[in-house]
Amino acid sequence: MKIFAFVLAIFALISFGAALKDEVCGLPHSKNGNGVMACLAYGKAWSYNAETNECVEFVYGGCFGNDNRFPSQELCEEKCKE
Repeated sequence: MKIFAFVLAIFALISFGAALKDEVCGLPHSKNGNGVMACLAYGKAWSYNAETNECVEFVYGGCFGNDNRFPSQELCEEKCKE
């Protein structure tokens, strides 16, 4: 039974990853800082939320984060939205 659950979980992860238009769209939201220290710049950016299939606006401080960060809603939706 445990093997079946494991195989099912792997299949679900592969299916989810294959459904994304670009692998960057599956990354967690980009963020300001590293959880300990926030960065001092202030810039509006957009990040894709794969669970809701929406691009959301956030304030990016200029450091850390990841590639799930776009300068506009239009670019975010073009790259990621299904």
